[in-house]
Amino acid sequence: MSAIRFTGLFLFASTLLMLVPSSATAQGVTTAALSGLVSDASGTTLPGANVSAVHVPSGTTYGTAARTSGTFNIPNMRVGGPYTITVSFVGYRTREIRDVYLNLAQDLQLNITLEEEVLEGQEIVVVADNNAVMDGNRQGATTVVSPEQVALMPTIKRSTRDLTRLDPRSDGNLSFGGKNWLFNNISLDGSYFNNPFGLDAPEPGGQSNAQPVPFDAIEQVQVSVAPFDVREGGFTGVGINQVTKSGTNEFKGSAYLFTRNEDFVGNKVNKDKVFENPDLSFAQYGASVGGPIIKNKLFFFVNGEIERREDPGTNFRAREGALGAGESRVEASVMQAISDRMRNVYGYDTGAFQDYKHDTDNEKLLAKLNWNINDRHTASLRYNYMDASREQGPHPFVLSFAGTGRGPNESSLPFENSGYRITNNLHSVAFELNSRSTSWANRFFASYNRFRDHREPFSTDFPTIELAEGGVTYTTIGHEPFSIHNILDQDVWQFTNNFSYFRERHVYTVGATFESFSFFNSFNIFRHGLFGLPFAQTTLFSLDQFFDVTDPNSPNFIDFNSMVGSGPFKGEEIDLGQLSVYAQDEFIVNSKLNLSYGLRVDIPMYFTDPVANPFSTGLSLLDEDDRPETIDQADLAGATPLFSPRIGFNYDVFGDRSLQLRGGTGIFTGRIPFVWVGNVISNPGFNPNLFPASNDLIVTREGESTDPTSLTGGREEDSVLQQSFDLNAMTDDFKWPQVWTVNLGADGWLPHDVLGSIEFIYSKDINSIFVRNADLKAPSRFLADGRPYYGGFGFNELNEAFPFEGAGVYVIDNDTKGYNYSVTGTLRKQFLDNINTSLAYTFLKAKNLFKSTEIASVLFSESPIQGDPNRPELANSEFGNRHRIVGNATYTHDWSNGFQTHFGVFLEIAEGNTFLGGGGNRYSFTYSGDVNGDGFAGNDLIYIPRSTSDRSEIRFDATGGISAEAQAAAFDAFIEQDEYLRENRGEIAERFGAINPWYSNVDVRVMQDFVFNRSGKEQRVQVSLDILNVGNFLNSEWGVRKVADPRATSPLELSRFDDDGEPVFTFSGARKTFVDDVSLLSRWQMQLGVRYIF
Repeated sequence: MSAIRFTGLFLFASTLLMLVPSSATAQGVTTAALSGLVSDASGTTLPGANVSAVHVPSGTTYGTAARTSGTFNIPNMRVGGPYTITVSFVGYRTREIRDVYLNLAQDLQLNITLEEEVLEGQEIVVVADNNAVMDGNRQGATTVVSPEQVALMPTIKRSTRDLTRLDPRSDGNLSFGGKNWLFNNISLDGSYFNNPFGLDAPEPGGQSNAQPVPFDAIEQVQVSVAPFDVREGGFTGVGINQVTKSGTNEFKGSAYLFTRNEDFVGNKVNKDKVFENPDLSFAQYGASVGGPIIKNKLFFFVNGEIERREDPGTNFRAREGALGAGESRVEASVMQAISDRMRNVYGYDTGAFQDYKHDTDNEKLLAKLNWNINDRHTASLRYNYMDASREQGPHPFVLSFAGTGRGPNESSLPFENSGYRITNNLHSVAFELNSRSTSWANRFFASYNRFRDHREPFSTDFPTIELAEGGVTYTTIGHEPFSIHNILDQDVWQFTNNFSYFRERHVYTVGATFESFSFFNSFNIFRHGLFGLPFAQTTLFSLDQFFDVTDPNSPNFIDFNSMVGSGPFKGEEIDLGQLSVYAQDEFIVNSKLNLSYGLRVDIPMYFTDPVANPFSTGLSLLDEDDRPETIDQADLAGATPLFSPRIGFNYDVFGDRSLQLRGGTGIFTGRIPFVWVGNVISNPGFNPNLFPASNDLIVTREGESTDPTSLTGGREEDSVLQQSFDLNAMTDDFKWPQVWTVNLGADGWLPHDVLGSIEFIYSKDINSIFVRNADLKAPSRFLADGRPYYGGFGFNELNEAFPFEGAGVYVIDNDTKGYNYSVTGTLRKQFLDNINTSLAYTFLKAKNLFKSTEIASVLFSESPIQGDPNRPELANSEFGNRHRIVGNATYTHDWSNGFQTHFGVFLEIAEGNTFLGGGGNRYSFTYSGDVNGDGFAGNDLIYIPRSTSDRSEIRFDATGGISAEAQAAAFDAFIEQDEYLRENRGEIAERFGAINPWYSNVDVRVMQDFVFNRSGKEQRVQVSLDILNVGNFLNSEWGVRKVADPRATSPLELSRFDDDGEPVFTFSGARKTFVDDVSLLSRWQMQLGVRYIF
């Protein structure tokens, strides 16, 4: 064990020991709490008043007594309900409050007034007003998805993502407030539940399109956008907390099936058929059971689920005549000719280019025990398992030709064998012990998550060929570039202890959390030769070039088979962690004002010591200001404390909860996707102390693995730490991301019993992140549009000693640029007792420094820039909708005792789109080609000329029989049709300056209950129908979203440089920026469900 890891564990243990002797309430992310003030009619507090809360379904009893100040606290309570709250005091009438329900992480404030007893035995019984909004302990922006919404919100994925979209600050997926979705913290029953390495998706199972736990096991979901409780941390986006169901005193169970096929999916967009012969199958089936092992004492809950799905491998077909809906510009005859050439010359099977299928399979299990040890102690133990796999095409955009993507889309179709199957395997265990008395409470929590992920490519060993036509990707041939012996093992340990002490009107809390992350990563990106880079042999700029270099009789013939790599695979072990300590005071100032204030300190720790690297320290490099610097790849940042002070408040303006003001301010410290740290370990450049320069092998994985979840059923080749094409490093003072956040909100009752809320959130980056290339020379000159020029490939690097030109030294660094703010208004209304509605609107503006991806060097090479790529401009975030309106409604109608109908409706209207990993929300207009000479094509933002016919602004080459003048005119027409381009003539386009057009969506769920009695016990059969995009179901012209045509976002291809050094272009011929999105987002879907509940 390294000294640093030991120090982290020692500090955590020391903190834990200090907390054990005394304690207090700690509302975690798994429980709820109750607090308040007990007084008489005159306002005099009643010290010693007894407060009891009984969780009716399980018989769990919580009790305390009011302190001298009249205040009381009951922490660590089970979420849900109903609860019966009883408050009694000698000489006063006992008050009983029934049907109280507690939300996840809620500290419900109940201020109780007792009346003097006139006749002995008198009792007042009332029914609770369960309003989580008008709660005195509510401070920062939070959205809680109730059990009713979990049951009735329309969903086909049956995923938490379909629930979190209820927050208007969401983009409908897992990005909130314009922040990178990898900057969230996701927890399940309190345990760390992110995808810690940060590949492709923010949550476990995201790569394989699997919900990591059965959806039926989820009881509540909470989205913490700006929580000022210092116990919540690990994010600069949002915290997404999920709590699973628990057993009760009643045996309950269910069995269910959800299914759909091609007849349950729309096949028309704007009246045009998408598929000639659509094919789809989906089935999800499972069962759950829960109940008492010992009544009132020990409970269990188990839920298992299996999913099988088969989808078309592509939504697009190759063109065989005139271009139609769902057809790509790619010609079927050309694709067949490419496939034939590869088979005949290289013996390589490309697979099909259309009419193939992809399977998605997963199995999940969740088991949970709850133990009421005694009146002072409760414990829970949860285990869940997931085994998921998904077949898919090649990575949609990273290192594609000029960043134009790989499709399938309007411009490109990849071959089937360029895809792969991803397998995600997860075992997770979490234990929680809650202890309490009248004066203290303690929460101890521990969890372990074991992730085992690997890829199985469809291709035999072969290089990846990126083939373009007209400056945009045409097809991808060969091995999926990121799936060569791609293995990722992740082990995450988490230990938390929170101790709270109650004194008068204060709740003092101290606590600590220690997280340990261990990774093994085998990633062999360039084993079969370079690809995707403009100077790579496998990057082909036209169909003519392809057929030339694959002709054995051509002098330009390339023997691609000779590029197939051999020898040991790359593999690295990466260990790091984080220790967090915090202290807080929650202060009930009076019956109107509640305050919380505290300090959190997060200390990132790096446990891996990279091998000494004289190659790195011997390079001549420049920092972001073109000053000489020395970079030591083997020197990781130290354990620097990051301080996060916070303060929150809630003020009841009139003392009757008709209007409350709330909010706070503070600093939040998050994690980074640990793949960015892994890049530093796995990319040491040409370190002479590593293989193949050194025979002293550092073996990170022995030959055959006994792990049955690993590659090819347990057989893995040796993996060793070795040299790499490029070099990655971090600055010695690199810090994990931090933001300063201000949140102000108001909630109040409006006429007609409408509850209104308005919320303002502003976040400013303290430690934002960007990546720079320290091997880039200072600019040699400037182009006419003002951008620097760095000399072009072969002339733009400081160090000619690199064995390969174009490699680069990519340094992850910090800046202070970046911000986001949003304004949200929400209206809620309950009609009668069975109709609940809400409507919300958010305006969002968010800016940051880069385009997100997993590979640190690609954060540099594919981030669109206007000027100096080592000083990226502050520009629009690719995440978040500028305008978003969401509404939801639930309605239940009882026809008779055995016949009940439920409705759930979700409405969404937004400008932008859902972020899907490869973009889709905002777009950048970039050149196809290396205009600024930094060695990379596709990252230079276009200059938008005032006049396309003015050669001092832009120049064209004749091409394909189209004159320069005709191209200028066509490009001018293209600018005029696009609002962003039209309004920004004479400027260099901004990164993500263009935003997707508005879209609308209405989803509906109808569920019918048939209730009957059997053997004296109620049984229930539920039949449900979910319909997504009802508008498109009614009319194929409605509910259709737009996406940008890749030829439109890369409209100009660099042809050459003129004699005076200015670039000359050809125009792609795109006529409009946005085209119909024929994906499932634009087409209606249905899903039929049947559930038996007993």
